[in-house]
Formats: sequence, structure tokens, C-alpha cells
Amino acid sequence: MIIGLCSKSDSKESNTDDRFARAEYFVLYNTENSEYKFLKNTDSGEHGAGPKAVQFFSDNGCNVIIAPRLGENAVKAAKASGIELKLQNDGTVEENIKDFLKK
Repeated sequence: MIIGLCSKSDSKESNTDDRFARAEYFVLYNTENSEYKFLKNTDSGEHGAGPKAVQFFSDNGCNVIIAPRLGENAVKAAKASGIELKLQNDGTVEENIKDFLKK
């Protein structure tokens, strides 16, 4: 399973970013090999940023996105892509992943 998150920096100890589509970094976490991949967000345009971010996660095989509250268009894009959405907490990237995997 691939879990997608938004992060303020390129470390699993970084706090999650409360700006979904305009986050500093996108994080891909692979549960099969416990590997983290941090990618600088280079596309945070004005309009349609939420659906574009969902498309990025979909293109990278994400099954789940742990994120702050998303806008209506981003939610629709996630549903259309078959991606499960979970609300992030105020913790780090690693803490959010651990919390999700406990459930």
C-alpha cells in the first residue's frame, strides 16, 4: 500500500503541512518496504491545485491520502480515483502513518 501525505520538510520527523495542494513536500510511504519518498511540490498554481495534487498522488499509486480537510473538488477527484481520504493530526509524518496503520 502507498500512503500519501503533505509535509513541511523532507523528513519523516517533519510536521505534516496543513496546506494540502500547496504543501512544501509530498510524501509517499510504501508499507511493503517501509520506504519514504519526499518530493518537492513544484506545482501549486492558483486554480485547480487540489485536484492536481490528488492526481499526483493517484499517478504515484497512492491508495490512501492522509491530509488536512480538503476542498470539495479535491474530495471529488479522490473519490473518482478510488483513493481513501483520512484526516491528518497535528503530529509528524511518521506519527500520522503509525496512527493510520494502527486502525
